[in-house]
Amino acid sequence: MTGAFWRYWRLVTILMALVVSAAANAQTAPGSTNQGVGRFLVYFDEFSAFLSDEAKTIIADAAKRARETGARRIVVQARASATGTAETNKYLAQTRSSIVTDQLEADGIARAMIQQEPIGQTGSNDPTVTERRVDIILEP
Repeated sequence: MTGAFWRYWRLVTILMALVVSAAANAQTAPGSTNQGVGRFLVYFDEFSAFLSDEAKTIIADAAKRARETGARRIVVQARASATGTAETNKYLAQTRSSIVTDQLEADGIARAMIQQEPIGQTGSNDPTVTERRVDIILEP
């Protein structure tokens, strides 16, 4: 397949990820029926745990919301796509979870408030960016 196809495919997966992220944030907004006070999604490139500037901004927003709402706990759920072995994906999820936790701490959140849940590969065969993410869940 051509390079143009892959650029188009990457754009489509990024747009899908943005839609999923917006829907998740809308569903968990303060005052909703969901028990959480917010959900923030951080996406990663394939086989990467690198935090982009956009990812750092999302994490900073999560830390700010946690302080504003008085969240008592932050759950960091890390996932990996179906690309690669289950063992590799578990390790990658653990690494992503640690990186996001470190950034939350750098943004003023006490490590004792953070619960890491590296999920690894979700069982889905979906290799797209929607599975290469960390969910930051604020709990009241």
